[in-house]
Amino acid sequence: MSQLSISTGKRGRSVASSSAPTVSSLSSSTDLASLFECPVCFDYVLPPILQCQSGHLVCSNCRPKLNCCPTCRGPLGNIRNLAMEKVAGNVMFPCKYSTSGCTVSLVHTEKADHEDACEFRPYSCPCPGASCKWQGSLEQVMPHLVMSHKSITTLQGEDIVFLATDINLPGAVDWVMMQSCFGHHFMLVLEKQEKYDGHQQFFAIVQLIGSRKQAENFAYRLELNGHKRRLTWEAMPRSIHEGVSSAILNSDCLVFDTSIAQLFADNGNLGINVTISMA
Repeated sequence: MSQLSISTGKRGRSVASSSAPTVSSLSSSTDLASLFECPVCFDYVLPPILQCQSGHLVCSNCRPKLNCCPTCRGPLGNIRNLAMEKVAGNVMFPCKYSTSGCTVSLVHTEKADHEDACEFRPYSCPCPGASCKWQGSLEQVMPHLVMSHKSITTLQGEDIVFLATDINLPGAVDWVMMQSCFGHHFMLVLEKQEKYDGHQQFFAIVQLIGSRKQAENFAYRLELNGHKRRLTWEAMPRSIHEGVSSAILNSDCLVFDTSIAQLFADNGNLGINVTISMA
């Protein structure tokens, strides 16, 4: 549970399982799924399914990019293939990340939601900002950060001080630091945003270089101390699969404005005490 406190002075999901399908039913479902392969990108053609005049299918992502049917070169109309849509409702489709190790197969109505949260989905670079477009496996994240983001400092230990320098710099600014403990790496992010009216806000959050399931094993505390005041935030770290954008958008992190920052800053530098613990 997240908690925010200021003083003067001192997420669940359950999945029902059924009996295991037989080998013949798995083979049949796999064979049926292959009938829905898009001839352009080899992803699956899922409802609503449109066909050309000769009955050939193409997926909804590829169709807007095509001027004619990729199979017969005939015109692409707006003819619904209701029979294939009905068949699709009874087919178990493999996750698009099956080549990366996911073994889940599911009905098409659940496929997109699963893939958005699939632990085998490629990880994006966790550094804030959109300048780095790198993607790769979880095991490749730290080597990428070490090689491509050498300016990021890593501190060892469960309790560290995250020092953000020059917090009075104008405009939007990001400060990033790594913390290593309990055999894992955590990324500490302090982001300053400038609103249209000139009002500035700071957002501080911790994310785990790991999966959502791994993140559930930890908790973190951020604390500002100084001048007989204390501002704290406690929460579960977010997985880098989730990123920090949605947390910042929903203020699900330590949030404070410029006036609060000045209460704790020292010559334009802000120290944030960071504590990682086992949940």
